[in-house]
Amino acid sequence: MPTDTRVKICGLTRAQDVQAAAAAGATYVGFVFFEKSPRHLSPDGARALAIEVPPGIAKVALVVDADDAALDALTRTVP
Repeated sequence: MPTDTRVKICGLTRAQDVQAAAAAGATYVGFVFFEKSPRHLSPDGARALAIEVPPGIAKVALVVDADDAALDALTRTVP
Protein backbone atom coordinates (compact mmCIF):
# COMPACT_ATOMS: atom_id res chain seq x y z
CA MET A 1 0.00 0.00 0.00
CA PRO A 2 1.64 3.33 -1.02
CA THR A 3 2.02 6.03 1.59
CA ASP A 4 1.80 9.75 1.11
CA THR A 5 4.84 11.06 2.98
CA ARG A 6 4.90 14.74 3.85
CA VAL A 7 7.86 16.49 5.45
CA LYS A 8 7.93 19.64 7.60
CA ILE A 9 11.21 21.37 8.29
CA CYS A 10 10.84 23.71 11.23
CA GLY A 11 12.94 26.39 12.86
CA LEU A 12 14.07 28.09 9.67
CA THR A 13 15.82 31.39 10.25
CA ARG A 14 17.58 32.23 6.97
CA ALA A 15 16.58 32.55 3.32
CA GLN A 16 19.07 29.84 2.37
CA ASP A 17 17.35 27.51 4.87
CA VAL A 18 14.03 28.08 3.10
CA GLN A 19 15.65 27.43 -0.28
CA ALA A 20 17.34 24.24 0.97
CA ALA A 21 14.09 22.94 2.48
CA ALA A 22 12.25 23.58 -0.79
CA ALA A 23 15.01 21.93 -2.84
CA ALA A 24 14.90 18.90 -0.54
CA GLY A 25 11.17 18.48 -1.19
CA ALA A 26 9.66 19.78 2.05
CA THR A 27 5.88 19.99 2.03
CA TYR A 28 5.82 22.42 4.97
CA VAL A 29 8.27 24.93 6.41
CA GLY A 30 7.97 26.16 9.97
CA PHE A 31 8.80 29.38 11.76
CA VAL A 32 9.22 29.57 15.53
CA PHE A 33 7.53 32.40 17.45
CA PHE A 34 8.49 31.27 20.95
CA GLU A 35 10.84 33.88 22.41
CA LYS A 36 12.83 31.41 24.52
CA SER A 37 13.80 29.36 21.46
CA PRO A 38 17.19 29.96 19.83
CA ARG A 39 15.32 29.76 16.51
CA HIS A 40 12.81 32.47 17.46
CA LEU A 41 11.82 34.91 14.74
CA SER A 42 10.03 38.21 14.95
CA PRO A 43 6.92 38.48 12.79
CA ASP A 44 8.78 40.89 10.48
CA GLY A 45 11.69 38.46 10.17
CA ALA A 46 9.30 35.63 9.39
CA ARG A 47 7.54 37.80 6.83
CA ALA A 48 10.78 38.26 4.92
CA LEU A 49 11.34 34.49 4.92
CA ALA A 50 7.72 33.61 4.10
CA ILE A 51 7.96 35.67 0.94
CA GLU A 52 10.83 33.37 -0.13
CA VAL A 53 8.72 30.19 0.22
CA PRO A 54 7.85 28.79 -3.22
CA PRO A 55 4.18 28.26 -4.12
CA GLY A 56 2.88 24.87 -3.06
CA ILE A 57 4.82 24.72 0.19
CA ALA A 58 2.74 25.47 3.27
CA LYS A 59 4.00 27.74 6.03
CA VAL A 60 3.52 26.70 9.66
CA ALA A 61 3.79 28.86 12.79
CA LEU A 62 5.00 27.34 16.04
CA VAL A 63 3.57 29.34 18.94
CA VAL A 64 3.28 28.76 22.68
CA ASP A 65 0.26 30.02 24.62
CA ALA A 66 -0.54 32.67 22.00
CA ASP A 67 -3.82 34.50 22.52
CA ASP A 68 -6.20 35.45 19.71
CA ALA A 69 -4.77 38.97 19.40
CA ALA A 70 -1.23 37.63 18.97
CA LEU A 71 -2.38 35.13 16.35
CA ASP A 72 -4.34 37.81 14.49
CA ALA A 73 -1.27 40.09 14.45
CA LEU A 74 0.90 37.22 13.27
CA THR A 75 -1.40 36.28 10.39
CA ARG A 76 -1.68 39.94 9.35
CA THR A 77 2.12 40.26 9.20
CA VAL A 78 3.28 36.92 7.83
CA PRO A 79 1.73 35.89 4.51
